[in-house]
Amino acid sequence: MAALNVAAQQGTAPPSAAAGPTEVTVGTYVNQIYAMNLKENVFTVDFYIWFRWKGNTVNPIETFELMNGKIEEKKLVPTRDIGDEHYAQARITAVINKFWDVSRFPLDSHDLTIFIEDQDNDITRLRYVADAQNTGFDKDLKVLGYKVTGSQPSITDNHYNTNYGDISLPVGNESIYSRYGYAVLASRAGYSYFLKLFSTIFISAMVGFLAFLVKPVDLDPRFGLGVGALFAVVASTFIISSELPDSDRMTMADRINTASMVMIFLSLIQSAIALKIYERSENGRLTANRLDSICIAAFPMVYCLWILCIVLTR
Repeated sequence: MAALNVAAQQGTAPPSAAAGPTEVTVGTYVNQIYAMNLKENVFTVDFYIWFRWKGNTVNPIETFELMNGKIEEKKLVPTRDIGDEHYAQARITAVINKFWDVSRFPLDSHDLTIFIEDQDNDITRLRYVADAQNTGFDKDLKVLGYKVTGSQPSITDNHYNTNYGDISLPVGNESIYSRYGYAVLASRAGYSYFLKLFSTIFISAMVGFLAFLVKPVDLDPRFGLGVGALFAVVASTFIISSELPDSDRMTMADRINTASMVMIFLSLIQSAIALKIYERSENGRLTANRLDSICIAAFPMVYCLWILCIVLTR
C-alpha cells in the first residue's frame, strides 16, 4: 500500500472523525475477457471503472489500485461534476492473477474477479459503495471455452496487520481498507469439451477390453491391445496436464486418467491369469473362456460406473 499520511501528500485536511469517511460510489463495466490461461494463472480483462463522490478530501480516480493484477493501459476521462458530486471514469486493460480451482476440470466453473482498493486512503477516510444498478458486462462478452452465467459486485473490508515500516505506529498495527470486487461468473457449457478431451482415453480403454475376445495363447494381439491402450492413455494424460497449473491436488481429470490406467492394467493381469489357466488342461481352457466371457461384460461396466462416480462426485 502507499504512504499512510495521505492528507499531507495531497495538501488537504483529512476529514474529521465526526464527519466519517467519504463514501465513494464505484462501478465497473466489463467489455472483454481474453487470454484466459489456466496454466499460467492469468487472464486479461478490458473494463470501464467509474467513481462518484462528494467533497475534495479524496480523488479516487487517481489513487485506486488493482489488487490482484497489473494495469497494462489506463485511459482517463476528465473529472466533471454532476450536481454536487464529482464524477470520474477510466478505461482499463489489465492482466489479472487468478489461482484457478481446477479440481473439477474440465467441468470447472470460475469467478473472474477484479479487486480494487484505494492505495492512499484507509477506511477511516474512504469507504466504497457498489454501484450495483449500473455495474455489468457487455451482452456480447465471451470467455473462450466457457459460458458467462452472471456477475456479482461486492464490498468488503480488507485488513492488513502491519505498520508498513512506519515506526510512529505500533508494531502489528492494523490498517483496514475498503475493497471493491466485481466477479464475472463463467462455467463450462455442457459436456462437449469433456467428451472432446477424454474421448481418446475412453476409446483406448474400451479397445484394451477387446483383448478378452482374443484367445489367451494368441499373445501378440491379446497383450498388444492392452499395452497399446495403456500407452495411449498415458500420452493423453500428458496432453491434459499441459493445460493445467501445477497442483498437489487430484483433479477430476487426474482421477479419470488414473481410473483408466488401473482398469487397463487389471485387464493385462487378467490376460496373464487366463493364459496360465488356459495352458493347464482342456478344463482349463473352458475356465479361461468363461473368465473372458465374464470380464468382457464386467470390465466395461465397472469402468463406466467408476467414471460416472468421478464425474458426479463434488
